Amino acid sequence: MARPGFSWGDCLLVAAGGAIGVGLRALLLLPESDGWAVWGVPTLNLIGALLLGLVTGWAARIGSSARARVVRLLVGTGAMGGFTTYSSFAVNAVHGEALWITLATAVVGVGAAWAGLVLSRPRLLEVERVGETVDDDIDDRPGEGRA
Repeated sequence: MARPGFSWGDCLLVAAGGAIGVGLRALLLLPESDGWAVWGVPTLNLIGALLLGLVTGWAARIGSSARARVVRLLVGTGAMGGFTTYSSFAVNAVHGEALWITLATAVVGVGAAWAGLVLSRPRLLEVERVGETVDDDIDDRPGEGRA
């Protein structure tokens, strides 16, 4: 039974996005080469964190429209959930194959997600001056201008 506010159509969007994300991950991780086994999963997780930040920021900027909901479910939850992989990430750390890379990826991943949010929401960087007016006719040099 679907929870309130979440329909079977939503579930299908997440599943379709997940299939796309898993397919992309498989295409990128299956061709193993020297070093790719260690760096492949962290690289995809960082790319996924950045993309998820972009999608989340974009969806937040446009509000709660039907289009934003579809993109969040299909791309954010589905595709990025399938593209990134916590399980491989955790197994690498447990087996000690890349413990420091795994830990660094977690920290850098937060930065990548933040960067995606900032890049998708340029208004975050703007500073609003509430209540201030600018009068070009007033000369603000000391000793001059204001009466």
